Amino acid sequence: MDASLLTVSQHTTAQGVHVLTPHGEIDHSSVAFAGWAFDSGAGDRCAPCTVVDFEHVTFMDSSGLHFLLYAYLAAQESDGWIRLANVPPAVQRLLRIVGLDELLPTYATLQAALPPEIVAP
Repeated sequence: MDASLLTVSQHTTAQGVHVLTPHGEIDHSSVAFAGWAFDSGAGDRCAPCTVVDFEHVTFMDSSGLHFLLYAYLAAQESDGWIRLANVPPAVQRLLRIVGLDELLPTYATLQAALPPEIVAP
């Protein structure tokens, strides 16, 4: 697989949640390419609160699982979290088989994965 078959769009919400949307295949040759997207801008550290929207992911192998585990551990070190949205059944099955589904909460939609807005009194 050519890394050019994977792109990642990203934005940060007003609440500071980093939202990543990979498009394409996440495998051993593309996962390193996508790694930059998890960088919070502070060197090699991941953004503390991140939602990964899998809506446009067509394939993911164990390299993607390893990378998600790395991101989870980095977020934990920063008192943050990683949440997954729109996870396809095949990826959900991989998460369940290796037990990552217990560490990485999944949500049916991106909106559901984002924390509710804080409303000032």
